[in-house]
Amino acid sequence: MKETKKAPIIGVIWKVVFNALQKHPSIAAPFFISGCIKLFGIAVIFFSIFYPLSIVFGPLIKSLWGEAFLHYPFNFSLMPKLFYYVQITVYIFLEGFLTSMAVWMVFRVNEGKKPSLRESAGKALPKYVAVMALLASIFLIVYLLNYIEMFAIKKFLIKFKFMEILVKKNLLEFILVCVNFLIVALLESVLAFAIPFIELENKKFFKAIGSSFSLARRNFGSVFMLILAPTLFVLPFTLLGAGLPILTNKTFPEITFIVLGGSVIVGFLADCMVTLSLTFLFLSKRDEGVEKYA
Repeated sequence: MKETKKAPIIGVIWKVVFNALQKHPSIAAPFFISGCIKLFGIAVIFFSIFYPLSIVFGPLIKSLWGEAFLHYPFNFSLMPKLFYYVQITVYIFLEGFLTSMAVWMVFRVNEGKKPSLRESAGKALPKYVAVMALLASIFLIVYLLNYIEMFAIKKFLIKFKFMEILVKKNLLEFILVCVNFLIVALLESVLAFAIPFIELENKKFFKAIGSSFSLARRNFGSVFMLILAPTLFVLPFTLLGAGLPILTNKTFPEITFIVLGGSVIVGFLADCMVTLSLTFLFLSKRDEGVEKYA
């Protein structure tokens, strides 16, 4: 970690991350667990129309969306929406805990010790509620911004001719995906160090957010790129997900599996890279004197 103390820049941080993964591949385990849970969610959604899962999910799907979605090929058109609910659930209730585990494992590696899943879980558990509240807050902020965005479009922007053209050509949704992608990246940049502050510095919820904002502001370029670069690989799958109705009409319904499964796999790699990079950057800054950012 000596390099990051001297020059905690993007290339050096990535080099540290790759070296750490090579020596201690177990630090990627929390993200692998998250990815497996999401893939399991996709499998459950697919088999929900078949016995025995249909006993539980069949009546729910029928009452909420209609009987047609219990049959091929309409069941595939419902999969993205159901998977969205799975992602939200995993994000709020589980991903924060797994991210906290990864932060503690990186801390162990930075100290020259062997990381342990069991130990990191024990360290992360006491702060579970605070971290869950943080991720729930991020989700609510993004949801509110999306609501305001759609309200502004329907109330005001739709009157403009260029907006009508975008709607007719089915381009509006793809543009919104890119805009929202940047909004989320900016929001995550501001809160990039909130979990490390909660876990490693034992800061309370609002104090951790304030400290994260201060530290991220001083290193915004590096933080933003450490988040943006890996997540750019997820963007194509997000765009494909937005265009799945068109894509399935031009190809075959089962392509939904490829898009959703691919987004999980690429997302696992991106989340791993982002979290490990930001944690190593945080530790390098803490070694310099993190009280400056408190």
